[in-house]
Amino acid sequence: LRRPKNTPTTSKNGSGQLQQLTLRKKQEEQVVAGASDGKNNDKLLRTIAAAKDADTIDQAAQKVAQLEQYVRAIKNTGVIMETDEESLALTSQLQDATRTLIKLRYGDFQVTTPYRIKLDLEFQSTIPDFDSKGKDGTIVIELAPISLIPYSVYNFLEIARTWKNGAFHRNAGHVLQAIARSNVKQSMPFQEYSKEYPHKKYTVGYAGRPSGPEFYISIQNNSGAHGPGSQQQHNPYEADCIIGRVIQGVEDGTVDRIHTMPGKEFLSDKNKWVLIRRMHILVPKGDGSDDDEYVEFSSSPEVLPDV
Repeated sequence: LRRPKNTPTTSKNGSGQLQQLTLRKKQEEQVVAGASDGKNNDKLLRTIAAAKDADTIDQAAQKVAQLEQYVRAIKNTGVIMETDEESLALTSQLQDATRTLIKLRYGDFQVTTPYRIKLDLEFQSTIPDFDSKGKDGTIVIELAPISLIPYSVYNFLEIARTWKNGAFHRNAGHVLQAIARSNVKQSMPFQEYSKEYPHKKYTVGYAGRPSGPEFYISIQNNSGAHGPGSQQQHNPYEADCIIGRVIQGVEDGTVDRIHTMPGKEFLSDKNKWVLIRRMHILVPKGDGSDDDEYVEFSSSPEVLPDV
């Protein structure tokens, strides 16, 4: 059996859980007492409901973390996970648990692609059109359906939620690659990929094998170069993990502008990079229908350290 023994989890210690349960019990007793006295307990009821929701999210996160450790352990054996029955069963469990966690933490909507990430860019004075267009730019990424690649989507939501700093620092002929610094330090636990969502032009994928947390925008169709069987000879099914697609920043020329960074491939001069100053998570205001307005769910701090 490939599963490791004593897999670490993110669970809290026993004393902390006991303190929370004791506090919850006292709060519920106050509500009962207040109801008998005819007092208004709306605020306390909301506090209890929020605490219960937080516990539910925490339990879901613990389950994902534990399954993730199991999946990483199997990947480390070198087995071809895309055809191995145990690997397929375990990655499926991880994907199911991740879908649940996404809906609990970021909202549950009717539309298939409800989650978006807005990137606030800063072009430096080395960009050729700086004098005419200035420093500001924006890209919006629509994340892929969680029915297809839930862990890749969840991982990028977590990158955006805990974003610190980053920049586009690679100007290649086929991709624009970015450094991503956040609380997400590890690469993906497995190469999650769906043939229904290939690496077409203007899609966004995770760089490297194993993939992430660095990411790239494809500026050409990379379905072959980054799809199944690419960039290695051991596994004919392995592909780069994919995140979503750019839905704002193409028609207005922002993506093309990044491609004018002076130099090719990895740029050693940081003054030539295009900085990613902030990330914002956007979700539908309503149920996610086609004409629904998108609103900000969370954003990274305004004042960020330099890359």
